[in-house]
Amino acid sequence: MNDTRILFLTRKGEGYIGAPQTRHEFEQEVAKQTKCKFAGEGWPDHIPGESVEQTVRRVMPDCDWVIDRDDNLHVKKPSHRRYKVGLFITDLHGKHSYGFNSPMPHIELINNAEYDAVFMRYPLLLGTGYNQKVYLENLYCDVHWIPWSVSTERFKPRDKTYDVSLIGATYDCYPLRREMWDSIYYAARGYRIFREASPHGKTYDRSVELLKESHHVGEEYSRILGESRILLFTSSIYHYPIQKYFEGSASKCLLISTMPAMGKRLGFIDGKTFIEVDFDDWEEKLQQYLGDRKGAQRIANEGYRMPNKHHNHKVRASQFLEVLNNEQN
Repeated sequence: MNDTRILFLTRKGEGYIGAPQTRHEFEQEVAKQTKCKFAGEGWPDHIPGESVEQTVRRVMPDCDWVIDRDDNLHVKKPSHRRYKVGLFITDLHGKHSYGFNSPMPHIELINNAEYDAVFMRYPLLLGTGYNQKVYLENLYCDVHWIPWSVSTERFKPRDKTYDVSLIGATYDCYPLRREMWDSIYYAARGYRIFREASPHGKTYDRSVELLKESHHVGEEYSRILGESRILLFTSSIYHYPIQKYFEGSASKCLLISTMPAMGKRLGFIDGKTFIEVDFDDWEEKLQQYLGDRKGAQRIANEGYRMPNKHHNHKVRASQFLEVLNNEQN
């Protein structure tokens, strides 16, 4: 058991889809490995409008770390604090909830808030005119890469029903995925196909209960992945290592996708743990592995080893706690 005491001020993500649910699972795994309390929106200890310092004094005065919510960036953190304050960030191309469509105002806001550390789900920003290391080089506090992780209890192999599945958003920042969406019924003709767009709206407007009658979300989403031999998708134009890389691997799908930023560091090796594609060859490679079940299964098996060894919540929580301990020493 770790002895780092953590107070999470993040909103409760249980019962939602995508990032909130994944973050919730990760935080609950952290709580299994060290002492944690939760006082964000949705938790019993939450009091709206309360400052960080007030919440610390009321809920966990002996905390070592506070993990702030991502809508509190405009508030400077308490001076002369005994505890440290950290922040998780995801999208780097802008902070739309604050009206920012570029990284620099977001970076300035974080710097002015005087965080002790920032934990990045994505380490690099590609596909824009900015330096890909713009956050790493311009944030004043310590910066750590804590990639997404996955529940290997929720995402797991099942009896394969679909030859290929394509599930997700297809708006402007996913141009290749849009082409795949438009062409998959021709490219994979004669095979069993599952295709569905992700729900629209803000993440916290999309609870499982509201959506499960019209979309395959929550347990249904993980079931579809588990029943798919091939998961066809792409990262965005920003090349983020999104959750689908880990979810599909844990489901023992053959991933056919673009290479995400830092993908090789994460274990995504073309031809070994997944299949890398682009506009020119995705259809050819999809048809190749639809016809080569043995080869597809071999690569899917190799990919399956990664989340079970390196990218599940238990492993990622241990890595996160090691970072916090090093920050304190």
